[in-house]
Amino acid sequence: MFSLIITAFLLGLVPANARVISNQQALVGPSCSPPLTSVPDLTSSSPPPFRPSASTSSALPSPSDNNALLLALQLASSEADRLAILLPDPADPANITHTFINNTGTSGTISLASVDVFPALVGTNVAMAIGFLNPCSLNTPHSHPRGNEFFTVVQGRLQAGLILEGNPVTAGPLAQVNKTLTPYEGMLFPQGMVHFQFNPECEPAVFAAAFDNNDPGRIQIARTFFSVRPDSVIKSSVGETITPKEIAALRGHIPSSVVTLIAECAARCGI
Repeated sequence: MFSLIITAFLLGLVPANARVISNQQALVGPSCSPPLTSVPDLTSSSPPPFRPSASTSSALPSPSDNNALLLALQLASSEADRLAILLPDPADPANITHTFINNTGTSGTISLASVDVFPALVGTNVAMAIGFLNPCSLNTPHSHPRGNEFFTVVQGRLQAGLILEGNPVTAGPLAQVNKTLTPYEGMLFPQGMVHFQFNPECEPAVFAAAFDNNDPGRIQIARTFFSVRPDSVIKSSVGETITPKEIAALRGHIPSSVVTLIAECAARCGI
């Protein structure tokens, strides 16, 4: 809390004569200073509008600009103050627009607008991703711990899979829902459930994904599982069917990217 208020001083969001009260001073007791209700009103004046630097109006704002805007929005006392920060000049929508970047690599890319990269989402329950899946690319199995995803194909054809929750005491594979999605078909991936998408074609595909949380998160299933230590935990979890040497080899081959190629498809498409 103290570091947050200090940062607010530096941004000019807190009156210069405001008195900072420590956590101990805020405790109510016979030997303590006045209770927390004596904290000065930090909202008596509207925060100054955030005016982005020249770099903020470009496709990729600098981290310092993003951090300053994020903090200013978090400290805003009302929706009116938040809008004043976002739109100091109504003719300039730079703070409420976002460009999704396609970093055209071999497999493709997923460009996510969450609150950490698009501060305008502070106070909302939304985030958005645009996925550019090149031929034969796989959006690897993952889950979103804090948000439901509504996934829609915009271009191309994608095979989507959703692994269902099962009885934890029942052996064997879990049930899986599969659907081939064509342009403007959508599919829901509930919060926390494992899912993936695959482009089986030799042409690029594009999708849009909406979330009901401005920070939905992403857990990579393979990478998460093989990050478990010690190795004996992994070995026991798969029925003692894998050796420490094999575990080490698998760890070294798990892609760091969220998108990768499926080799059989790539060979068919001449990639």
